[in-house]
Amino acid sequence: MGIFDRLRDLFAVENGQVDADEARRFAIALLLAELSRADHRVDESEKRTIVELLTNRFELNRQQACSLLERAEAKAEKVVSLYDYVQTLNAQLDYAERCDVIEMLWQVAYADGRIDTYEEHELRKIADLLYVEDPDFIRAKLRAHGDED
Repeated sequence: MGIFDRLRDLFAVENGQVDADEARRFAIALLLAELSRADHRVDESEKRTIVELLTNRFELNRQQACSLLERAEAKAEKVVSLYDYVQTLNAQLDYAERCDVIEMLWQVAYADGRIDTYEEHELRKIADLLYVEDPDFIRAKLRAHGDED
């Protein structure tokens, strides 16, 4: 994202053109889309999982969730850094909610039946950026895999 894109987005948020809820939804959708691309192929099961997660998490209908995912995928194609999106989440989410985001990411990683090393690396990077501690990172992984309640 170039400096002009960042400034435009910043002014849009400050002027009320984009509300905080939409910024948070988009940031989460972008992280989910980015993780699905980590192994250099996006599986349909990963897309279905993302749509389901967005539908449930944000109480969207399927069409709204698909639209949100499409916008996030388009942006993920161009984004150089996740910093701005992670900062949005750090500013708006408490620790437990950030752990929930990590669990959502694990669910996407598990969607195709296997965890790729690139996916796990990306997940660890995002967890570090969200300041999620290792024990909670592992708990989120186990919950996403169905190994812990």
